[in-house]
Amino acid sequence: MEQDLCILGAGQSGIAAARLLAMQGRKGVLVSQTRPDEDRIEELHSLGIPWCQEPVEATTVITSPGFPVDHPWLTQYREAGADILPEFEFGSRYVEGKILAVTGSLGKTSMVMLAAELLRKAGQKVTLSGNIGIPVCEVARTEPVADVHVMELSSFQLEASRAFRPDVGICLNLMPNHLDRHITLEAYAEAKARLFVHQTADDVAVWPEPYPVEVRTPARRKSPEAARLPHLTGTVWEQGPLRENLSVLMAGLEELGLPDSSVWENVVRDFIFPPHRMQRIGLPGAGLIVDDSKSTCLSATRGALAATPGHVHLIVGGRGKGESLSILEKSFAEREVSLYLIGETARDMADAWNGLVTTCKCSITLERAIEEIWARREQGEPLLFSPGCASFDQFQHYSHRGEEFQRLVRLQAQTNPV
Repeated sequence: MEQDLCILGAGQSGIAAARLLAMQGRKGVLVSQTRPDEDRIEELHSLGIPWCQEPVEATTVITSPGFPVDHPWLTQYREAGADILPEFEFGSRYVEGKILAVTGSLGKTSMVMLAAELLRKAGQKVTLSGNIGIPVCEVARTEPVADVHVMELSSFQLEASRAFRPDVGICLNLMPNHLDRHITLEAYAEAKARLFVHQTADDVAVWPEPYPVEVRTPARRKSPEAARLPHLTGTVWEQGPLRENLSVLMAGLEELGLPDSSVWENVVRDFIFPPHRMQRIGLPGAGLIVDDSKSTCLSATRGALAATPGHVHLIVGGRGKGESLSILEKSFAEREVSLYLIGETARDMADAWNGLVTTCKCSITLERAIEEIWARREQGEPLLFSPGCASFDQFQHYSHRGEEFQRLVRLQAQTNPV
């Protein structure tokens, strides 16, 4: 079978691309190894974009982030001379308005949500899409015209980009992550830096220093150190990685128009983090409980620990990503921390950190860790769940892990009030 256009992947990105193509009156085929459910098969048929299980000849290929650039299918298409585009870049061709694109290792979702809120307070029409869960193609189909299109982009998306050009490009930070896919830190950094390659001298770029590789861009670079910040004393933004992220974000946002300082200071102070990202769990009489299940690398745990005051009861562990456990040694030396370790990494972490913390318990399961914390924790001491690892050893994904954490602490609060 030969088609002019092929979509790889039957997840959210692939289906969004198919819907956009159908709206434009174009035909194609969607390819995935796993058969979609019947509702999706029926929708694809109605769109005129049938499903196939094997690649077909095509001149243009729209790829989903689940396909690494060295996937055999993409290699096959590349060798045949096909034009390969990631879904987000294809969708970005059909939006009108400025584009603010944000990448980074830690905090992307929270920062794009904050950016969108600040821009809306300035009276601008804003869309939010990308890695946050809304495909760019979906926005191109339903809300193509806006003052600013805010896009969260991951390295999985950016590594395949061809000529994407944001008006403002921001890399919040860079720490070792996703090395199972990118192999080296330098390759991971190169993928992130593709955000800036096709910008022009009229555009703005913000990235942190030091950076592992040379960033090649003709864009005007802005330094995070020059950004104006509101008064943040007594908030989670006062110091540490959250403040650093805010400085990088604000350096770029200043180019797009912000509300009055009194307004944006309140927006930042009152910002509610999304579920499982430094999410405070309100339980009467239970003190400070923070669900940071989105923390999937130890650098994220370090940031969460810096933002949590007092003697912290910290749950860490899961499926490791090959990071050096020394990342947290300085944080443990500066703080009073009681540590409860879970998952595949628990015993290795216990060997590395026992003696650096007030308490070190090899709990293995999340349920056991919470039981042990409830037996030891004094009233008012914070409980921080920031695993710093992938969730797949014991959970379906980080959201499932966070939901289970919240269920267990609510159960403990009901049966064993502090």
